Amino acid sequence: MKLQAVSNRKLYIQIADQIRDQILSGSVGAGQQLPSERDLALNLGVSRPTVREALIALEVAGLLEVRVGVGAFVKGPGNERVALPELSSSPVEVTAVRRLLEPEAAALASQNISPEGTTRLAETLRRMRSETASGQWSVESDRMLHMTLADACGNAVLREMLDGLWKARGDELDTRFHQHLVETGTVREHILADHEAIVAAVVSGNADAARNAMAQHLQFVANAMLDAWE
Repeated sequence: MKLQAVSNRKLYIQIADQIRDQILSGSVGAGQQLPSERDLALNLGVSRPTVREALIALEVAGLLEVRVGVGAFVKGPGNERVALPELSSSPVEVTAVRRLLEPEAAALASQNISPEGTTRLAETLRRMRSETASGQWSVESDRMLHMTLADACGNAVLREMLDGLWKARGDELDTRFHQHLVETGTVREHILADHEAIVAAVVSGNADAARNAMAQHLQFVANAMLDAWE
């Protein structure tokens, strides 16, 4: 594939644009597997997570099929829509900001959470355990747990900032990104264990433990985003 270097502006969309053009022109045929994530990243001079965002944007647009552990395959031009999710935020950048804010929100929640909030955390964990046991994961449960902590942090500005980040998590690009992220059972189980540790620290009123548990959880998620698919 002949691709051009990109500028530092909405990189995943610029990359997706180039690949989309080649698919629509027939340069890359239906059923063909794209070069590996590593090769694309080296060719374009960008990070592998940015390439992954571009591939998922093309998957959302109906032009690619992403098979975790195998690669990305062209579905080819046809009747599917080809508009890219240009208004979506970068999942990698959203996670980076969450790492700055959510550990402190968890620490504050440990000092301020109400009995109702504690009950909601317990109910959400039960739902997460059931989903994990059945091989599932839902952004709704994830959001409920994290936003329960945001609601309990006692800082309205911080709460609104976190709500905005979680609204960005509702974009189709971010949702699909995280769905691929948790396709393996070990990742789902690790995330559940992280959430158990966060809730235990918050409910016990231990601010340092809550802060550290949230930081470790988001570090794991960030590392998982960097892991290769192939």
